[in-house]
Amino acid sequence: MNIRNTRGFSLLELIVVIIVLSIIVITAYARYVDLRNETYIATNTAMTRTYNAAIESAHLRWTIEGAPGRIQDLAVFGENILDLNSNGWPIGINKGSANDNIGRQAQGCSSLWNYLMTTGPRSAVNTSEDYQSYRHSGNLQCSFILRSNGDTNTRINAQLGVIYNSNTGEVGACGSLENIPC
Repeated sequence: MNIRNTRGFSLLELIVVIIVLSIIVITAYARYVDLRNETYIATNTAMTRTYNAAIESAHLRWTIEGAPGRIQDLAVFGENILDLNSNGWPIGINKGSANDNIGRQAQGCSSLWNYLMTTGPRSAVNTSEDYQSYRHSGNLQCSFILRSNGDTNTRINAQLGVIYNSNTGEVGACGSLENIPC
């Protein structure tokens, strides 16, 4: 009669299996993080292009009007409440003052984003919306920091965002994942 020893796995075999499974899990998690970051980058790029199109559309309307300089409440554009600076770039809604700064203090950038981006992610001066807005650089620039990805960094160290220069009309993606400070 032949009796076999059926003790199960040896300690060495269990350690090898645990190591192999750990490597698989770590590799899968790293790939998941990469895919998640790629998704956020693609989403932010799409928002950058959409915001740029809205800015360009307002500037085009200003050009059609004969490039008349600073305009309060641009006619035949949305709800006729968009204000443009002397160069024809949007600076706010119902701004009320005659300077070329982005208007209504910190709220100016949020209201400009929310007015031009009629659908899609919203912006606020706090982290309650998808993007958090900041007015800076002599009150001529807005940065919209993506917060729906869980980023809690400062504007300068943010992972992703959209930056708008009202002096030149330039719109671009920014953030540490883009290698461009916001």
